[in-house]
Amino acid sequence: MEANELGPQGFPELKNDTFLRAAWGEETDYTPVWCMRQAGRYLPEFRETRAAQDFFSTCRSPEVCCELTLQPLRRFPLDAAIIFSDILVVPQALGMEVTMVPGKGPSFPEPLREERDLERLRDPATVASELDYVFQAITLTRQQLAGRVPLIGFAGAPWTLMTYMVEGGGSNTMAQAKRWLYQRPQASHQLLRLLTDALVPYLVGQVAAGAQALQLFESHAGHLGPQLFSKFALPYIRDVAKRVKAGLQEAGLAPVPMIIFAKDGHFALEELAQAGYEVVGLDWTVAPEKARDRVGKTVTLQGNLDPCALYASEEEIGQLVQQMLNDFGPQHYIANLGHGLYPDMDPEHVGAFVDAVHKHSRLLRQN
Repeated sequence: MEANELGPQGFPELKNDTFLRAAWGEETDYTPVWCMRQAGRYLPEFRETRAAQDFFSTCRSPEVCCELTLQPLRRFPLDAAIIFSDILVVPQALGMEVTMVPGKGPSFPEPLREERDLERLRDPATVASELDYVFQAITLTRQQLAGRVPLIGFAGAPWTLMTYMVEGGGSNTMAQAKRWLYQRPQASHQLLRLLTDALVPYLVGQVAAGAQALQLFESHAGHLGPQLFSKFALPYIRDVAKRVKAGLQEAGLAPVPMIIFAKDGHFALEELAQAGYEVVGLDWTVAPEKARDRVGKTVTLQGNLDPCALYASEEEIGQLVQQMLNDFGPQHYIANLGHGLYPDMDPEHVGAFVDAVHKHSRLLRQN
């Protein structure tokens, strides 16, 4: 099958490929920057657009997802867009009910409690067709971006999705999900394999629809120590990268850079750097120079300003950015926060962060 039969071709030519070049480990004239949750509640226009419908209805509307994705780019000279969606659309597509409770977060009325509950889940092969609305949003957004910057697609990693499906929502301890790992290791692997089987076609489908890079969010890596991580998270993180790359090749699609962001997973930095991803995202608890020493120049690093640094004055944000850029060095690096933007952040300070990265990274290259 020809590539042009698979995904909509004829997208506008990319004008700013700095983010992609950095992701592939190529030299750039300045450090590219984007922010996790850049399409978020800190923007008044986002809150206004979102007010009309509930969270997952928004996710299922390609036009609204496109608008929300583009909003931060109208304000800030960001170097990448990331599609507005949610990692929990995958458990939904597997047949689980998920609601977003205002002020509380995601809630699964019937979480997985027993091994036999796995029988309730749909065949992972059906997931990509269930999530066609995400592909439509990506295609529409890619067209509307008009080549301004690349578009990032994403998904949650298997362990992180498992935690929500077993816990029934967020948790401080992940005790129910970890109980599965200790008491039901076989069933846990069965679930993690099923999630991997669902994620691979979903991510390949995002690229077919127009995504130019992919980020895998292992948001709950920190709840696992090194042993549990290497047993129940890392093999599936590796598997996703390997199978997505093979899937793209099989579909006649060009390769795209892949980013792994394992929050609080600093104990596995070396393993993550060798897991098949071009970029490793760091949270703010990792010292950039130490991270660079540990992974070398084999991968690009992304991150890692503490999101709460954006509560500082614009002047101090500039100083913190300068320090961060010095610590990471000018190449093999994409600037970002160490986690997503918070709803009460001042958009002016987000703008100050983006501008500071561009300004100081250019100065750094001159010196």
